[in-house]
Amino acid sequence: MSEKISWLLLIYKVPSEPSTLRVKAWRKLKEVGALYLQQSVAVYPGINNLENEIRILTRDIKESGGEALLLQVAALSSEDENYLISKFNEQRDLEYEELMDKCNDFFSEIEKETAKQNFTFAELEENDEEIDKLSRWFSKIKERDFFGSEKRQKAEEMMAKCRQYLLEFAEKIYKKEGTI
Repeated sequence: MSEKISWLLLIYKVPSEPSTLRVKAWRKLKEVGALYLQQSVAVYPGINNLENEIRILTRDIKESGGEALLLQVAALSSEDENYLISKFNEQRDLEYEELMDKCNDFFSEIEKETAKQNFTFAELEENDEEIDKLSRWFSKIKERDFFGSEKRQKAEEMMAKCRQYLLEFAEKIYKKEGTI
């Protein structure tokens, strides 16, 4: 990275009961793509417009009886910044790998239904819903892919292949039903 990144560091402590606040904090930080450095300590690059969401989470933690400190770190050493970037990319790589596993499941499902010649509109609708789910998931991962994970291109290609499989499957259904 040629330009230094500012970082947000959230350090928080929440009451052990009820667990809803702990779960809320974990979910929100996962959603925005924060990296946990250790338990209740997460870092987020200041390159997205999600700072406000982290500030709201900080306020919610405090209002619910917890403690939270949100620090802005203006600059890190190149070594530390490169380390954090590699950790963020590792997280995204894992997410892309999981998505690609689900893409492989989708390919298998289409191949199974094709082998059985199960060319029905119900099957098309089911697989169309699966593509929508995979697409939404892929979009969420891309939003958190701040530093260009190596797996992103492969995931993009697999998503395109999923859409192509679905189009070919749909054509078989329309042909069977006499609509094309």
